[in-house]
Amino acid sequence: MKNNALYGKMALFTAAFLWGISFVAVEKAMEVGWTPFVLLGMRGLLSGIALSGFALKKQFWKNRLLILESILAGFILFIGMAFQTYGQQLSTVSNSSFITVLYVVFIPVILWKRQKATKSVLLAIFFAVIGTAFLTLNGALTVNVGDILLIGCAWLFAFHIIFLNHVIRHDDVIPVAMIQSFTMGVLGFIFAGFNGQGIPTLGWIYVLYAGIISSGLALFLQLYGQQRVSPTISGLLLTLESLFGSLGAIILLNEPFTLNVLVGGSLMLLAVVTIELGPRLFLQIKGG
Repeated sequence: MKNNALYGKMALFTAAFLWGISFVAVEKAMEVGWTPFVLLGMRGLLSGIALSGFALKKQFWKNRLLILESILAGFILFIGMAFQTYGQQLSTVSNSSFITVLYVVFIPVILWKRQKATKSVLLAIFFAVIGTAFLTLNGALTVNVGDILLIGCAWLFAFHIIFLNHVIRHDDVIPVAMIQSFTMGVLGFIFAGFNGQGIPTLGWIYVLYAGIISSGLALFLQLYGQQRVSPTISGLLLTLESLFGSLGAIILLNEPFTLNVLVGGSLMLLAVVTIELGPRLFLQIKGG
């Protein structure tokens, strides 16, 4: 049992690392001419192909409701990813990686009426708002358009996760992931076609990473890990993608490590830790 938990934590840690580095891969791909919609289309296609070998063993085509709900989940994911990719193009990789994980805070906000907000949730929201301000506000107290898109992305990812909690009752998680990926790919290419965007010849190494490694392999590692550790530990480990994304941007892209990034990023991570571990801490304090 201990080994299973250890392997699960290692898998989730690796998935977070792969997702974090994908922010760098996306940035490098866009630098050589990949537009957001073409990139999303190819990323979804490659991820779907990578997952299809596992999904086809499940005979999911017999479950029409699973297919329909997976397509809807893929539509929500596509919009969120489009917001994220365009937002990163107009902002920075560091901001993109940190602001994206706001979904951890937005989920309890969306479920406010269904689940009464706890002290830890309110404290996490406070940390997240202040952290977002440090990351997004410039000297003139104005917000970058890209950061607004990234905040919208975090809201969409929150809705996506909530909807997935409904979809995964089908148990066949890998087919759901595959159909989502193909849906995102098809929508990406449709929108790219409307805008007359072609497929570049450069930057394929970054696109292959974003599609097969970051989407396909990382998703498999996430599913493997979540089968072996608690949801609390899973969420905490996966949100490390923001830290890895920011470090990757600083080391690989030479983005400046400013005081705002340090303070804002630290507050964002503190918000995530509070939302995950806060209830236990408050119970310990209350119990003396």
